[in-house]
Amino acid sequence: MFCSGKSLLFLALAWVLLAHLHSQSEAASNFDCCLRYTKSVIPSKAIIGFTEQLADEACDINAVIFYTKRKLAVCADPKQAWVKRAVRLLSLRVKKM
Repeated sequence: MFCSGKSLLFLALAWVLLAHLHSQSEAASNFDCCLRYTKSVIPSKAIIGFTEQLADEACDINAVIFYTKRKLAVCADPKQAWVKRAVRLLSLRVKKM
């Protein structure tokens, strides 16, 4: 059984596409999930926004991801008092706008 040139080209392109999609999905899942919390308290004046990460199939821990003026993403424990306070302040800022 021999394949035509077009079939071989199609199979090669399909393989490259699948390999690319697989590498992208692994990179995204590793990058998007917090794996541990910061040990530092981030001053609320340095925080410009946040998102919440919930533990599910993709991520192992619940976390609050703070975005700072320095363009950093910092993972924090949502059970910590300073994190709750910062989330409350940021939520009030958004409501005032």
